[in-house]
Amino acid sequence: MRISSLSYLLLASGVASSALSACDSTRQVATTESSSSPLPSTPAIDEGDVTFSQDVTQGEYRFQVKTFGSEASRVISIRSYRGSSLTTDPIRTSVMGAVTSVMAADMNGNGKPELYVMTDNKKANGGLYGFEFTERGYAPISMPGTPAGEPGSGYMGQDTYQINGNKLMRTFPITPADGSASTGSRTVEYTLDGTGKLVMGQSMDR
Repeated sequence: MRISSLSYLLLASGVASSALSACDSTRQVATTESSSSPLPSTPAIDEGDVTFSQDVTQGEYRFQVKTFGSEASRVISIRSYRGSSLTTDPIRTSVMGAVTSVMAADMNGNGKPELYVMTDNKKANGGLYGFEFTERGYAPISMPGTPAGEPGSGYMGQDTYQINGNKLMRTFPITPADGSASTGSRTVEYTLDGTGKLVMGQSMDR
């Protein structure tokens, strides 16, 4: 059967397209896993303006954390290593306030390390950033928001955070409705579920 020149051209184009698709399917790329939190942006930085630098480890992973600038909004850079190899492209995003501490953990015990960054931002629901890492990607951890129910009464921000075992401990002053001086502090516990969401547990007043 005779095949026209046009048919040959279409056949060749299809073969070329299939070959390109096959090449794309095997390309090695760092992946960013989906999350309900917005993905970090990539603002520009001045490499000579480092205002915070700390390395932390969790199992086989090491995290190199730096911040740049001294304004209220600063740029944070996070590099995640397993051994000597980067596990994903470096993360670069903006945070509010100066970084006060960085902690690594595996609170949900799934073998995927988490990195928690705390800043001195005292606004309500501010001062905490979290990421969960895999061998080839990461996902932002959804922040808890204002405590629900009775634990949220008297909440006006001023949060501080620490990790105790497999729990995130969030402490803030209890502020009366009239805005008068604090009457004490409240600590609320959170665990991390399998979807990367911080789930509120019990609370305790002091």
